[in-house]
Amino acid sequence: MPPENYIQISTHIRRNRQLTPEQFYAHWENVHGPKVIPWTEKHGIVQYQQIHCAGRMVPSAASSSAPNAVNQSTLPTEPIEFDGIAIFLVKSLDSFLEAFKDPYYIHVIEPDEQVLLDKDGPGGGVVASWQGKLVSMTERGKSVQGEKGDEYRDLFQQWENKIR
Repeated sequence: MPPENYIQISTHIRRNRQLTPEQFYAHWENVHGPKVIPWTEKHGIVQYQQIHCAGRMVPSAASSSAPNAVNQSTLPTEPIEFDGIAIFLVKSLDSFLEAFKDPYYIHVIEPDEQVLLDKDGPGGGVVASWQGKLVSMTERGKSVQGEKGDEYRDLFQQWENKIR
């Protein structure tokens, strides 16, 4: 399947407030992530990435891409902290959602989310989640758009020559 048919899911998560940021990132990378790897492989999830970052944003009701956002309470209208972004690249949103029914997710990954995420907070630890069609322009430093963009190479070179 060509990458342009994939769905990119971006989920902003909030750490369990009993964990320091350092504890959260260490657990997410060294414990939770390795638990997730075989699940992603089984369910054909093309890519799973973690972005270790923090910021503030107004929570957004979780989209259908975050079935693990179990807390459906009223969301704050003011920005709250988030502590990372989980990114998934999937071939189908339906197959991704189906993966959350896997007994391994239910008995291994989800209990670890209880340790890792602010399950009692807004969105059950999922501050916001979006999904959309992936459109790649470059990969590994090279265009993946074929000739698209070639018309701008001359313009780019003119600017490069002006800088020198």
